[in-house]
Amino acid sequence: MNLPLSRWPIVVSLVVAAAAGACGGGSSEESADGGAGTGSDASTSSDGATSAVDASPGSDASAFDAGLRDGSAVDASADDASANDASADDASPGDGGVADANVVDAAPPVITDPFDPRSCDGPAIDAAMALAKLGGAPRLKLADATLMRRDRTCTGADPATCGPWGAPVPHTQALLTYSGGVVTDYKTFAFSTHLVLYTQSGQPRFSVRHTSDYQHDANASARGVVFSFGATPMVNTYPIIYVWDFAPAPNRYDDLQGLLGQRAELHAAATCARLHVTSGVSREIVALYRY
Repeated sequence: MNLPLSRWPIVVSLVVAAAAGACGGGSSEESADGGAGTGSDASTSSDGATSAVDASPGSDASAFDAGLRDGSAVDASADDASANDASADDASPGDGGVADANVVDAAPPVITDPFDPRSCDGPAIDAAMALAKLGGAPRLKLADATLMRRDRTCTGADPATCGPWGAPVPHTQALLTYSGGVVTDYKTFAFSTHLVLYTQSGQPRFSVRHTSDYQHDANASARGVVFSFGATPMVNTYPIIYVWDFAPAPNRYDDLQGLLGQRAELHAAATCARLHVTSGVSREIVALYRY
């Protein structure tokens, strides 16, 4: 619609008055008066409209203020923060949280050197434990091991007079295969062994047996280096071991024996045993059995 510029103030006043009436700013009469009223009335209607618009954000602010006054909004945030703090505390290693489940103590290293006493240093088993391990059987082959030897040069009977140990080697020993007056003969054997647990007269004993002799007669448990219970470590002061020669030379013995050293000791624990044979301070023969 095209109106002269002189009529625009009247149109603006009518629009403002209509808006004021729609928002409840006055009665229908006031709206009608506004339509024919002066600019001052239009200003009043405009103020009413402005008040109506201002009331809307004002009411929202009142609701927010009420929330602040009763502290609910702040308390909820604080509760959430407390929950977060509790979760953080629960996961801390010191409080037994999830982090504790991931902490694993490192297992001690396994020592496999048979010359090291720590390779089998657990508590010694007693006769009752040995009988329980047998479970009523007359004998039980527990484990296998090859005898190892090392030597050193000594100038006296005290270890302080000895030099360093030589490199360990598998033990070999020459055994007498024939003796006829002035004629003797020897044959050298390596020493792979079995550790056997057996009973004699109802009492448990350990026997270190050469594999060849065990193959010849597995029931002859006393044909090894025998150890009786009663001391820790168990001791044998005359460590004789028997070897069976399945291929003797003509006119030579097949049933052989040899003295391993001057003193033999056996430390037997629940899952391992360590044999230690000495000849003075210059030689060690050892074996480590795990079962």
